[in-house]
Amino acid sequence: MVIDERLIRKLDFDKITERLAGYCLLPRAREIAEALSPYDTQAQVRDALAETDEGRALLRVNPLFSVRGAKEVRPLLERCLRGGTLIPEEFLQIRDTLKAARQVKQSLLEGKTEAPHLQEIALSMDSPKAVEDEISRCITEDGFVADQASPQLMENRRSIMRLQQRIRDSLEGIIRNPSHQKILQDPIITQRSDRYVVPIKQEYRQAFAGIVHDQSASGATLYIEPMAVVNMGNELREVILKEQREVQRILLQLSAQVEGEAERIADVHEGLAQVDFIVAKSHLSESMNAGAPELTDRQEIKLVQARHPLLSGEVVPLNIELGKSFDTVIITGPNTGGKTVALRTVGLLAAMAQSGLHIPAEANSRMGIFTRIFVDIGDEQSVEQSLSTFSGHMKNIVEIVQEADSRSLILLDEIGAGTDPTEGAALAMSIITELHERGCRIIATTHYGALKTFAYNTPRVENASVEFDIETLRPTYRLLIGIPGKSNAFYIAGRLGLGAAVLEKAKSFVTERDMQVADLIDNLEDTQRDIEREKSRIQEERHSIELESSKLKEKSLRLEEDYQERLAKTQDEATELLRQTRREAEGLIDELKQALKEEHKDQHAIERTRQKIKQLSSKVGAQERTAGTSSGGGLRPEEIMLGQTLYLTKLRQKGHVLKLPSVSGEILVQVGVMKLNVPLSEVRLVKEDKVSMPQRAETFGQGRIGKSKAENVRSEIDLRGMMVEEATEALDKYLDDAVLTGVGLVYIIHGKGTGALRAGIQDFLKGHPHVQSFRLGQHGEGDLGVTVVDLK
Repeated sequence: MVIDERLIRKLDFDKITERLAGYCLLPRAREIAEALSPYDTQAQVRDALAETDEGRALLRVNPLFSVRGAKEVRPLLERCLRGGTLIPEEFLQIRDTLKAARQVKQSLLEGKTEAPHLQEIALSMDSPKAVEDEISRCITEDGFVADQASPQLMENRRSIMRLQQRIRDSLEGIIRNPSHQKILQDPIITQRSDRYVVPIKQEYRQAFAGIVHDQSASGATLYIEPMAVVNMGNELREVILKEQREVQRILLQLSAQVEGEAERIADVHEGLAQVDFIVAKSHLSESMNAGAPELTDRQEIKLVQARHPLLSGEVVPLNIELGKSFDTVIITGPNTGGKTVALRTVGLLAAMAQSGLHIPAEANSRMGIFTRIFVDIGDEQSVEQSLSTFSGHMKNIVEIVQEADSRSLILLDEIGAGTDPTEGAALAMSIITELHERGCRIIATTHYGALKTFAYNTPRVENASVEFDIETLRPTYRLLIGIPGKSNAFYIAGRLGLGAAVLEKAKSFVTERDMQVADLIDNLEDTQRDIEREKSRIQEERHSIELESSKLKEKSLRLEEDYQERLAKTQDEATELLRQTRREAEGLIDELKQALKEEHKDQHAIERTRQKIKQLSSKVGAQERTAGTSSGGGLRPEEIMLGQTLYLTKLRQKGHVLKLPSVSGEILVQVGVMKLNVPLSEVRLVKEDKVSMPQRAETFGQGRIGKSKAENVRSEIDLRGMMVEEATEALDKYLDDAVLTGVGLVYIIHGKGTGALRAGIQDFLKGHPHVQSFRLGQHGEGDLGVTVVDLK
């Protein structure tokens, strides 16, 4: 054990285990939680923290996971081992526990969460399925022995039902007999002493033959078993006794079966308790918003934004390091400033971490393993301390000095207090020096100014203080490492109204050196605040940049995935279109052959037609292969020449090379009025067109566009200078050719002018069957002088 039981309460560790026990469902798990104490080896601590990590991960995936359904079965197993017999409800508790263990095991072994420690526990739970099944067969859910528990029991219960029905039928005949109406108190059948009776009026006792089993409180009614059913009642009683003996035999048999598997059932129950305990640790971690610290081989402590887990409300986080640059911290400052809270926080979090519990601190916190944790924290915070208090503290310190070593963590509150300040300070320095030279990790609080100088002059000893707001006269509870505390007595007295003359007189009793030290401390505090503010600002900016970078990476990944998905879909659609074209061509051959056969036409003409269509099909197939190849590999830089016509696979349009490939592998291409930088992987070679599209409006005006082939159509048409009617006629023919060649996006150049030509063209486009949508050109596309059309 690394911490004595009597010191547990000093750090409030028992309150943590009490909260932990509150999350446990099984009494055995609560016992484990209440007995929890810090481990003293790194392997034990690492495994315990890993269990808590696994529990947190499990609850994130399955927040409702628990061992609910399991019961406390240890007393039941002990009774069976002593030869006792369980009652049906107790068998159900054992059955429910075995069932819960089976479900927990399945959930842990088949779940998506990696949980080696929990899975190891699950594998150890070898639940006796035969016992569970036998209990389920023999005991009903409402806690009775089932009829099918044995053939004899079923036969006995059937006999009971038959006899009960015969008795009822006989009694029904009696109470319905008109001659008995006047002697019956009520025409009902009831039971007394497990015998069937009818209520008879007292005055007719002699007129009704039977056995009296009971009478009413007033004596006016007698409950008589008629002689006609006495023999059947006796027979029923015998069968009931047989049924009870058979039930007892079945329960005894089940108890013997449980006794035979008692060890396995106990192991299963222990495994469930361990799982319950780990889940409870995870729930405690969630409630504190805690996490596992990083473990280190050295005796180090680094707490970042640590919070005392038992404090509620607005808690000022603690930042402290120990064991890296310095091994001892001496905290000075005013009363109620938070010195003792800081001490308790460090000690409690160290004990929690070494017990396998998560601590309420940031993820970059770090903890070493201490073989002993010594605590001397007094509950009294008063100015006046008696000799007995000093003696009590000194007794603890004597024990610490005798037992501490280099792997010890020592927490000393108000060391040397309760006696003469000079002697107390000297004693405190001596004790700290002794422990410091042994290599202990020490945090001590004090009011003595002499210890500030001691900390400055001693290697690996550091001053610290709790910040005090002199404006509000309240502590801020922030721990400042490297700066000793000060009393602020003169300033506080002045704020509270003490006269200036009195203050000046008081300052005259203080040496000039002490005043210089006070000023130096003021400057150090101001510098430290500036550093902390700048550090906080830098951390916030860094966090913001990391967050933004993460968002951009995520967005880039989504865009890339979307692009790849769209590209694959487009390629599939293109391939399917080509295949459909071939199928239609073959169908056309069959139709033509059939038509010619019917009309007795020349078979040679049919064969020539078939050969032509085969050539068309081969050409389509070659285009498909070319499209597949170009979409995969792209072109090499040496294949590119200025002025060359290329096909852009993404835009499904042709363009001309304006600039050779750059170092990044991109080329500048002009597509219509646009100039684009395109990667080599997104272009392929095409044959240069011999017949180009006329570019001036006058050509369209002369009507020569009708001679052009669809595959020679460019992605733009210039209609400037035309009348609306002439322009729409030329545009209609152009759109037909564009659709035939597969151009998806075209640019209509109509100029800005008065806007009449633009309006007429857009009115024409609204009802055109080939037009999917259209818009005005953007910057770099011609602005208002161009309309961009997306074809179907």
